[in-house]
Amino acid sequence: MEFNTLVQCMQQLSRLAPRLRSLCISNCHSSFISKTTVPIQNAAIMHHLPQQQQAGMHSLYSHITSFAPPRRREEYRKLGFTLHQDFSRALMTLMEQSQESIHSLDIHDNFLDLEMTELIFSIVRYGRRLEHLLYDRNRDGGFISPEIVMAIVAACPNIKSFRGLHAISDTVLRKLMTGRQELRSVTLAPYQVPSVGTKEVSMEGLWSLLECRSIETLELLDLDCISNDNLRKMMERVKQLQATSFERTANSPLSHPFAHHHSYFATLTPTTPSRPLPGESVRHLKITKYTSSPLTLPGFGAMLKLFPNLETFSFTTNFFTYDHQFQGLTREIYDKEIELVENMIRTEMKGRWGASRADSSNCWQGNWNAQVTEEQRLRAGIMRAG
Repeated sequence: MEFNTLVQCMQQLSRLAPRLRSLCISNCHSSFISKTTVPIQNAAIMHHLPQQQQAGMHSLYSHITSFAPPRRREEYRKLGFTLHQDFSRALMTLMEQSQESIHSLDIHDNFLDLEMTELIFSIVRYGRRLEHLLYDRNRDGGFISPEIVMAIVAACPNIKSFRGLHAISDTVLRKLMTGRQELRSVTLAPYQVPSVGTKEVSMEGLWSLLECRSIETLELLDLDCISNDNLRKMMERVKQLQATSFERTANSPLSHPFAHHHSYFATLTPTTPSRPLPGESVRHLKITKYTSSPLTLPGFGAMLKLFPNLETFSFTTNFFTYDHQFQGLTREIYDKEIELVENMIRTEMKGRWGASRADSSNCWQGNWNAQVTEEQRLRAGIMRAG
């Protein structure tokens, strides 16, 4: 729905349903925001030009959402656009009324420039009971700084599912896992730091996430730490843990020369179920590769061993990803690699679940010809310019 209609619905909702359990805002848009362009001018230069020369200059225009937040706020103010403030008041009222009951907040596939609203403050102030939080595909950078995500994580101690585009660093990830034994679903993606460039969770950060042994759904979006070499290293760590576990079992009382008296030892030694190895808890895995290190057959082989209990596996990439990483790559070689990977995965799936279930489209989804992203186009332009 349109932005103004959404605000009216939220205002009405606060009167009719003061104790929400879940709130989903999706596929909303603003004609004003989508059509508004703003002239690009160098204010310092324009200030020193005569009035007549300023009037005769032709300005370049850019979409209003392409500017930094302070400039956008100023332009919205000058244009008299107040829906961001109205949305903030309506959302704050809803969240305050429902702060003891709301458990799920989904905001996805909108074009409303929500960075101009008090959405984050509403979550931090009234999201103590939230268990599920999704913010994704809203035509912006998501929760674009680790400080913002850290504030949300600290304010939502009951979070079980944290999905979407978030600036999660290793530090934030450790905070997210601390004391949260029920964390089940996480999205990890790189983010941009103006002074540093692209940052993301490291291999050690990902390993610590797998060590918490509760994650069931994992989205790894264009991460460099998901590479052939890192997957091999993590798989070697799992093998070492397996070997250590075997040694402990061999040295247990049941390996004693009098182990045939197992009933006696069982009464003395309480049986405790062994903890799952890192990666064993993951049931649903989604990986994308556009500008990060591509995966080839050895990487997929290590991944299937690292996540032995997968029920669904989704992988998305395109030829551009591999073409700019491997010199001399041709479409023929690329298609051959796809065939090898697909055959290996399907063979592994059949061995785990049987042919009928492995052949269903939900188990394995390999999209090898996704559309080229804007970042890929930008990098290609930079490479050509160099």
